[in-house]
Amino acid sequence: MTTTFTLQGSGGVYGINAYGPDYIEVNGVRHDRPLLLHPQSGPSPLASQSSASLCADDLAPVLAMQPEVVLIGTGPRQIFLRPSVLAPLTQARVGVECMGLAAACRTFNLLAAEGRKTVAVLLFE
Repeated sequence: MTTTFTLQGSGGVYGINAYGPDYIEVNGVRHDRPLLLHPQSGPSPLASQSSASLCADDLAPVLAMQPEVVLIGTGPRQIFLRPSVLAPLTQARVGVECMGLAAACRTFNLLAAEGRKTVAVLLFE
């Protein structure tokens, strides 16, 4: 299933226009690899390819972005990550939500539009 969003004014420069099971479109550019997404600085590649291979070191760049909330899209279904993977974020008192990729995309756009300091970690399974 593919979903396309109608462009709305947002609190950030970068937003998700569309997504499907194997891609995410950010500001009209299609990405078919996992990525980090910040509403001000845009997408950046993520070393890990899946929630199973994600490790704490993969989330180090997220802390540098100083988010209040990190959304982790884990593919077609919600997968809860190991506490050891999330430890750097929880120790820094950053809120973390694991959810399916579709929910993470929708929630990212909503939080970015509200001007919240959010980062999305978007994975495909």
